[in-house]
Amino acid sequence: MARRPTKQPTFDTKRLSVRPYRAGDLKGLHALYSDAENLRYWGGAAYTLLDETRRAMRWHMAYRPRDYAMWAVTEKKTGRLIGMVNYHHRHIRQKRVDVGWLILPKHQGKGLTSEAMRPVLQHLFDDLGVHKVEALIRPGNKPSQALARRLGFRKEGGLVRDRWLVSGVWHSVLIYGLIAGEER
Repeated sequence: MARRPTKQPTFDTKRLSVRPYRAGDLKGLHALYSDAENLRYWGGAAYTLLDETRRAMRWHMAYRPRDYAMWAVTEKKTGRLIGMVNYHHRHIRQKRVDVGWLILPKHQGKGLTSEAMRPVLQHLFDDLGVHKVEALIRPGNKPSQALARRLGFRKEGGLVRDRWLVSGVWHSVLIYGLIAGEER
């Protein structure tokens, strides 16, 4: 049986630190969440006010391993926040969880998101005993679909209609699944 972590882990990779959020991450997180173009496929609307991001920081800094966890993705060299990865909608009995990722545009296409996600996936499988990880991805988001495939996820079925309500508009998604032992 998987042990129950009491402290949110930090993961260091070759180029990144994937760590719990800190109060000093507010401006970096706001840069990430206020970019409407970068969030066009996200499950929520962009934040226009710093106060909106400040309220969201409470969620980001909380560690609720039975439900969700969010990590700041920072460059090792500079310590600068460049993205976030998370798990959410955890179903303990079903041993299933959803994951998400977001990275600033100037850092996209460099393999950083997959570098950040690999230790998180390993943590989910090895430490939390998750059997299946799912990523819900909008059909137009080809880079996230490619990232999911690189991590070993498989597209499951077709379009799930009207899954996300974002700013009053319904959006359909594709579900990509990864089962323990399939990760690359």
